[in-house]
Amino acid sequence: MDGSSVRRHLKLAIGLALLPLLLLAVAALVLYRGTQHVPEFYRQTLAPAASPQQQIEAGDNFERQVLELHNATAKPGRWDAEFTDEQVNAWLAAFLPRNHPHALPADVREPRVKLSPRSAQVAWRQRHGWLETVISLQADVYLTDQPNQIAIQVRAVRAGWVPLPLAEIVDGVSTAARDGGLDLTWSQHEGDPVALLRVPVRHPQYEHRELHLDTLELEDGKLRLSGLTERSS
Repeated sequence: MDGSSVRRHLKLAIGLALLPLLLLAVAALVLYRGTQHVPEFYRQTLAPAASPQQQIEAGDNFERQVLELHNATAKPGRWDAEFTDEQVNAWLAAFLPRNHPHALPADVREPRVKLSPRSAQVAWRQRHGWLETVISLQADVYLTDQPNQIAIQVRAVRAGWVPLPLAEIVDGVSTAARDGGLDLTWSQHEGDPVALLRVPVRHPQYEHRELHLDTLELEDGKLRLSGLTERSS
């Protein structure tokens, strides 16, 4: 075998040896670029048309309406409320960092929501070591046929456009619910995990009262709630 043949065979051998590494490098690059994708709805919520003052006013309105709903549910009679995702996002942008700086984990920032008919999207920035990405979650939200039970059917969780294992989300939500004293269990529907959250009919703060949630509707940019508080023995 002459010298040129040896060199050709050596190049071929080196090429074959490096091919798996090159494929891994390309895959890693594609995966990294995928994690840097920012969902369009999230991009829009981070650049709202409202001025900072308008955001503060919207956040104030959100807090006021939440307080009014709380007070209404404490008294016998029907009650209802409507919230917009613009109000929620204004509160998340202007009030959450200022008034509740430790409410979120240290590696999470700028959460935002988008409401659509029957479904909701939530996204936030999250850092893992040197890598920062946008985590987004899409879920259907509806009332079940059980009293005061809300179903949150998780459709997808992604880092950029890269799908994430749902098991990690299930564990994280379960831990947060347990720490918050929420009545939450898990089921499955159409192959998706479903968080079942029960709103208590009776609450220690509402003596001789029963709360019944009978409407939870998600529309384009809106959440509507209504129900009835009754006297009980």
